Amino acid sequence: MTFQDKLNKAIESENKEDFFSASHFYKDALSYAIKIGDSGNIKLCKNKIVEMNKESIASGKDFKELSFTHELSEEKQKIYDDFLKNFFDKNDLKSILDSIGKHPYFFPKVKKVQETTNKTMPVSYQVASLSAISDNGHALRGGSDGDYAWFMKMYDISQQTIIHLYIGKIFYELIENKPNNICLDFEKLSDYFSESEIFKENNLKIIIVGLEKYFKKDYISALHILIPRFESAFLDISAKLGIDIVALEQRCGISTRTKTLSETHLDSEEFKKIWGEDLCRQLKFVLFEQMGYKLRHKIAHGEILHSECNFQNTTLILYFYIVLISRVVKNKT
Repeated sequence: MTFQDKLNKAIESENKEDFFSASHFYKDALSYAIKIGDSGNIKLCKNKIVEMNKESIASGKDFKELSFTHELSEEKQKIYDDFLKNFFDKNDLKSILDSIGKHPYFFPKVKKVQETTNKTMPVSYQVASLSAISDNGHALRGGSDGDYAWFMKMYDISQQTIIHLYIGKIFYELIENKPNNICLDFEKLSDYFSESEIFKENNLKIIIVGLEKYFKKDYISALHILIPRFESAFLDISAKLGIDIVALEQRCGISTRTKTLSETHLDSEEFKKIWGEDLCRQLKFVLFEQMGYKLRHKIAHGEILHSECNFQNTTLILYFYIVLISRVVKNKT
């Protein structure tokens, strides 16, 4: 089949307003255009893919938003309540926050998620033509790989459970209901951050502004402050733990700069050796992963949705800070 044959199939589907199929056919044509080095049609097809995906979403025919409710049995509800009670029974807020940051259940276990993926992957993911797209119509990296796409679904379910049932619930109770008269507020959380002494002074001053916005429920401002500052703090602490964060450039002479945190770093053995594979994967999923939350990229490039600036996502970023505070001990000597 020639490139024109492939393109004609895409155009035919587009004219029939079958935008979902048209997107796949334009993608097929794009692969051919890339293979033969046809720059003009590469531009045409890649833009048509985005256009068709947007039309497909707007039509309401091809993608449906699903929701579900899971009710815990009486026995499981008691286990869940007892689990949360273990945190609230501690004597002071610092002990609670340290326990949250050190707890092994609050990041998905990569090996366990992979095992679940292998056991539950539908046959359709192995044989069907797959495509994952973003809200603004872009094809997502890995969305055509059935194994990876299902792994991401399983990982997302695990992450959603952690933030909604556990971390988010604990923070909500401490802020709103003050169990055992232990209250989480702006002043106390600011003190917890300051007393850790692991953040540079300039970083800390800006982080504290982000904390203030969080307690004012201004999650838009909080996320735009806390996410970039987390990257800075994470790299700074990583350097102190022995990781090389200096990038070398040799254009127009030799120059150096601080590396920008990326998926590549979080996938590296150097970072995983210090921080653990599970935490690195969680940071990658939340901050960078195209089929994950991608909050860092969305903040950096002005793509984040208003609906994403919420209590759960902001609390998740605060959790990452607490992981650093609870697991890194400043050397006083």
